[in-house]
Amino acid sequence: MTLTLLTVLAFAVAADFREMRISNRLIASGLMMGLALRILGEGGAGIVHFLVNISIPVILLFLLFQLRVIGAGDIKLFSVAGGFLSMRQLLYVILAAFVTAAVIGLGKLLYQKRMAGIFGNQRTLIHFSAMILIGYFIVVWGCAIE
Repeated sequence: MTLTLLTVLAFAVAADFREMRISNRLIASGLMMGLALRILGEGGAGIVHFLVNISIPVILLFLLFQLRVIGAGDIKLFSVAGGFLSMRQLLYVILAAFVTAAVIGLGKLLYQKRMAGIFGNQRTLIHFSAMILIGYFIVVWGCAIE
């Protein structure tokens, strides 16, 4: 189960860096795989857990999407992760992704400020799909949160 999600996240990061977007086909494939694995593992109750967990990122992150802090593809990718993870793991992945993004963003800002005299003003862009993947590694592979 964890390798399936890892694969989906890796493809999403590659697509995000290459095309600056995450394909809806990849999102739909990830959601279908997550649902199938939930049903296989939990039976009918897995459907309810799946629906609740894929809804959590949309509810929590909608305001940030409206403020253009995070993209719709990133929220959908969090939903895919929710289809595979427990609610607790999902919330920790979201938290870890945002903390990681804050640290990397601060580093990029400091670097760009130092280089501003040479290159002028540049936009600071963070591929949030990579932060989701890092958050996933921190939570699922780094410590056993169940």
